[in-house]
Amino acid sequence: MRILLLAGGGGTRLWPLSTEQRPKQFLPLLSDRSLLAETYARLRPLTTDVFVATLARLAPLVAKELPELSAGRILTEPVRRNSGPALLAAAVRFAADGDPITAAIPSDQTVRDAETFRGAIAAAAGLADSSSVVLLAVPPTRPETDFGYLEVRNGEVIRFIEKPSAEKAVEYAASGLHFWNAGMFVFRPSRFLGEARRVAGELLSEVERSIHEDGGSAYESLPNVSIDVAVMEKASGVRAVPLSAGWSDVGTWRSVRELRGASDESGNLVLSPMPVLAPGVRNTAIVVGAEGALVLPFDREGELRAAVEDCKRREEDAGRKG
Repeated sequence: MRILLLAGGGGTRLWPLSTEQRPKQFLPLLSDRSLLAETYARLRPLTTDVFVATLARLAPLVAKELPELSAGRILTEPVRRNSGPALLAAAVRFAADGDPITAAIPSDQTVRDAETFRGAIAAAAGLADSSSVVLLAVPPTRPETDFGYLEVRNGEVIRFIEKPSAEKAVEYAASGLHFWNAGMFVFRPSRFLGEARRVAGELLSEVERSIHEDGGSAYESLPNVSIDVAVMEKASGVRAVPLSAGWSDVGTWRSVRELRGASDESGNLVLSPMPVLAPGVRNTAIVVGAEGALVLPFDREGELRAAVEDCKRREEDAGRKG
């Protein structure tokens, strides 16, 4: 089996620590190791055949976090084009390189039970030659509107559902047929590419052309599209294997608190290189980084993305006026 770690994401919901220059997969949010290093170590008992897909400008960070990985195993893209082009490009390369069963795993997530996690990947690998692709499907532990869902019947994925309404999320959490889509894919590259050519032939041809052309201009012209939208939602023969291993996407400061534990008796999460005093403050993330300081009540986390974007616009406007 081959592992492809996906390490090109931005992690904007974890500002001010996660930035474009150092996204969350390179941060030691849960231990003294980065999420990327933890994911790599978690998967090494399965295989030593590991590749990482990332942005070219982030390749030095990958090399620093995974010094045992040779440069040839860091697959780079010149610009971020979402998971669609990145996964297809890797599959094209792997199909020509022995066609090994491949598990594409995000590097910015975590699980509590590593052994069960590896077992689910192995089970998915056992289905790869009878499926176009196999997804790891997480049984929901709560209604969640920030995740995509999979509707699964008899082990087959029959529908992809984008972030649902609160009412639908409650329904899905209780149905037994709906699972969180963790963005983990296991496939035989040749089979995956065969289905991709059927449902997204133009995109696959463009990706193949970008691989064989010099420079990055061909890749830059590719659409910014997820693999779910580009291929999975239209594909046939997509299977699912349940993953009950304490999965988290580590996507919010609340999830970081749940995984690390609260920093004080008031339920706050405090991450700062200097002492922080917050008398009377409860259930709040207080995070200090090079880009700024964040004071965010957990019940207002949905407002963070817009606030960060507004902050960046104001900085850009001030720079132009200066």
